[in-house]
This record gives sequence, structure tokens and C-alpha cells, in this order.
Amino acid sequence: MTICTHTAAVLTIAAAGQAIAQPTEILVDKDYMSSGFFQSDYLRGEEVGSSRDSSRVSSPTIFGVTGETAYFGFDFDLSQFSGPVPSAVFRVETINNSFFGNPDPSNPADISVHSLSADPLAVVDQSLASGAGSWIDFRDSEITAGSVVSTTSVDGLGVFEWDITALVNEWIANGSTNFAYTIGTSALLDPEGDAAVAFVNSTYSGLTGSELTARISIVPAPASGLLIASAGLIAFRRRG
Repeated sequence: MTICTHTAAVLTIAAAGQAIAQPTEILVDKDYMSSGFFQSDYLRGEEVGSSRDSSRVSSPTIFGVTGETAYFGFDFDLSQFSGPVPSAVFRVETINNSFFGNPDPSNPADISVHSLSADPLAVVDQSLASGAGSWIDFRDSEITAGSVVSTTSVDGLGVFEWDITALVNEWIANGSTNFAYTIGTSALLDPEGDAAVAFVNSTYSGLTGSELTARISIVPAPASGLLIASAGLIAFRRRG
């Protein structure tokens, strides 16, 4: 018995190439933080070869001071997607927080990811301590309960993830019209307050390569051509 599958196999390979053309991982382009503890340069950590090993996030007020917000921007290429994806998660490693205590199973930190209407680096005047256009004005208008996309309980050091499928599909559907390709993080929903987490900074000069820097992991939608070609592979089989 001879099975003739050559033509259909070519179609399958071609369709599979289209399916895997969509990215499965988008690495962070810029990650940085704001903090009430800063006295100048109110967005820090985005520079190449940064001396900052982490970007921190904390409760809105911590130890009586305005809390900290970590931001993550992505070079999101809309043209790489033909439609919505089944799953997209934001993943990043949490590291030792030398500024505050670390979360643990007995005292976890509920950390939320927020959608943003603008890129902080594009609209925030980093030299302003307060007022319109400042880091605090941006934080107070953007980091709200209404902009929460996903919340995860961080109970230690290691890699954690947040489901941002709906947000990524919004990006795919509407580009940056409704939301910038940037997310913020907060401990806004943490019930106890005084929560703080440190995320590894992707531009830290001392990275060893073993750290998991921020990224969006995507399960691509299968190309319709792949399904058609696969069906053709079965239909094309015949006895010789």
C-alpha cells in the first residue's frame, strides 16, 4: 500500500509556518518605577545599564509615604496578529526586596496589573514632584480599581504570572487607540496594606542571565489554513 501525502504535507508545512509566525513571547522593552521616596527623577530604571536591580510596587501609601508603582512597556507589533489569541499572560520574577520586607505564604501581597491609557515615559514630566503632568498625577488617574486587569497573590520570591488575555486582545483589535502597550502594577487591592514586591529590572547592569525578566507569553491562535491543510492531508491519502 502506498500513501500519497506529498502535496498535502507541503500545504500543512506552509500553513504551520503561518501559524507560528505569531510571537509566542514578547520581551519587555522598558521597565521602571515611580516612588514617593524619590526626591528627583521620578521615573527610574528604564536606562540601559541601570544601577537599579529591581522595579518595586507597593501599597498606595506605605510607611506614611506615597507608594511605588512599577511600569512595563512592550514593543507590541500589531501586524503579527491576525486575530484574538486564546491566552496571554504577563510573567516576571520577583526578587529580594532590600527596601521593604519580602512577601511570604503567611503574609502574601495581592499585586494587580492595570491597563493604561498612555505611556508614562511619553506623558510624564520626570522632573515634576506634583501637579499636572507629574508622576503622581499620572498614578492617581491611571492606577485605579477600574483599570485592574488581573490580580495575583505573590507569596514569595520566584516567577509569577497574571492573565492579561483580554487586554492583549484589546491591543490586537484596536491597536494603541484605547490602551498604550504599557501596563502598570499596584497593591491597590491588597487587604492589609504595607505590601511591597520587587520585580527584576530588565536593564540592570548586573544581570547574570538566569533571571526571568518581564515578558508576555502568548498562546497563538491556530491559522485557519493549518486546519484546512491538515484535513487535506487525510483526504489525500489513497491506496496505490
